[in-house]
Amino acid sequence: MLYLQLQPLAVCIIVLRDAAVGAPVFLTKNGHGRYAILDIQDFEKTQAIIRLMNELAKGRSENLSLTGLVLTVYHSLVHYF
Repeated sequence: MLYLQLQPLAVCIIVLRDAAVGAPVFLTKNGHGRYAILDIQDFEKTQAIIRLMNELAKGRSENLSLTGLVLTVYHSLVHYF
């Protein structure tokens, strides 16, 4: 993780080169977190996990069979792993 206090744009651009998969950049103001910049792959993976968790919750409430649940999990994550 990289923390960066809000600075002029040129400084921010240099630091953003350090942003990578699994290594978000956090921008702070007066020592408090303000923004997070993350690689699009991390963002998409997070969105897939959220969709998966929603499907799991839906499956529990609808009493889906284990096979259907496993297929849902597989299709949600196969792109990322």
